[in-house]
Order: sequence, then structure tokens, then C-alpha cells
Amino acid sequence: MEVARRQLATAIVMEDDADWDVSFRSQLEYIALGSQTLLNTPNDTIPNSPYGDGWDLIWLGHCASQPDDGDNRRFVMKNDPTVTPPRHRTNYGGVPDMSPYDNSTRLIYFSKGSTCTYSYALSLHGARKMLKWLSMDIYSGPIDFGLHDMCTKKERGFKCIGVFPQIIADHKPAGAGNKDTDIGNGGDQIRQKGFSYNIVHSTRMNADVLIDGQMDKVTSQWPDETPNLKGPIITEFTNDPHPNTHDKML
Repeated sequence: MEVARRQLATAIVMEDDADWDVSFRSQLEYIALGSQTLLNTPNDTIPNSPYGDGWDLIWLGHCASQPDDGDNRRFVMKNDPTVTPPRHRTNYGGVPDMSPYDNSTRLIYFSKGSTCTYSYALSLHGARKMLKWLSMDIYSGPIDFGLHDMCTKKERGFKCIGVFPQIIADHKPAGAGNKDTDIGNGGDQIRQKGFSYNIVHSTRMNADVLIDGQMDKVTSQWPDETPNLKGPIITEFTNDPHPNTHDKML
């Protein structure tokens, strides 16, 4: 694994068909704030990682994610315009109970495991433990199940943080559905238009206007329910990149 071999402090791993919102950098700034808060980072301390110290894995893209039963703290981000509307969310397993929250809320929490590896962040410490578990110990299942087990089994000391709704998901391009995956039959249908699961302002689907720097022409996948972007994307960190967003711990 390159993270361990090159001794990278942190790294983000993505599948080759991954997609993300054009506001990805701003999303990561909030997730870093949430992760630092969950990890009890003192205000007068500069951690080694923007996401705080002591974490092993952060699930950025998944198809199911369960909060840790032993720690019910949540970092709550309200009024986030990049949150997928509930009826458009696609998951294949358990996810956090979002009923107490507004439809534009995103949560950061300690996770007892997720499935699918659309994307995850690793610390160097986490990468070393992951490499041992998946290659040296007796384990021969799919990688996402292996990571799920590492997050679930407390004795392994593998600290996982989850994000929901997720900020990275898979993209399905226009064309033959049977090309979607190499682990199953994608069907014989011909897709006239591509789409991405759980992403509002898709980077792949807005690639043409992004290449031309036409940020005001970035569109939402669900324009009747989520806003199109107006003006340039905020990429520099501020205390409140989205004016109506309020962050707090519950």
C-alpha cells in the first residue's frame, strides 16, 4: 500500500468511477472541523492533521454507514446546499437516523463500520493497521467488509469516522448499463443520460462548464429541490463559508 510505503501522513483513496460535488473543498473543511471536534482537539492546539489526531479512517463515500453504538455524539451541519434531498438518497444498508434533522443537514460521527469503498481517508497509522489486517491476518473477504470489521471490533483499536449523507459516490455514465461494474450484471439497458448517486452539483456532469471556468453555469441534478450555484465557489476557509450554516455538537 502506497500510504504505508511512502509514509504519507494522510491520503484519500477513491474508486475510479467516483464523483463528488464541485464544492468538495468546502465540504472537507467542514468535515475537518467536525472530526477535530469529535476527537476533542483543544482550541489552542494545532493538530498534525487538519482532521485532528487519533483517527484511522474517515468514510467519505459509502453505500451504508452505521454510527457507533457506544458514542452517540454528532457534529451537525445545517442548511448545507450540497446535501442530497432524502428521496434521492441511495443506500444499500443502515444509515444514521436523520428524522430529528432538517433535510439539508449533514452529520459527522464515530462509525462502527461502513460498506462500499467509493472513497475513504486514511491516516498513516490507520493504513499500517489496515495493511496488517487485510494481508497478514486471516481474512479473505471483500475489502469493504474487512474495513467494516476493523471499525466494528473494538479490540483492534481502529477509530473510524463517518459522514452522512456521503460526499463521494459512484457515477453512471451514458451508454450500456452492462459496463457499470465488473462484479455483476449491470443490465442490458442503454442509459441516455449519465447520473451520479447522492451528489448534488456533480463534478463529472458539470465538467464542460468547469473546464471553461463558467462557475455560474454549474447545475444541480435536482434543480427543483436543490439550488444551482450562484457565482464562484468559495474555496478559502472562513468561519462560515455558507452564510446560513450552523455547526454544533449534540
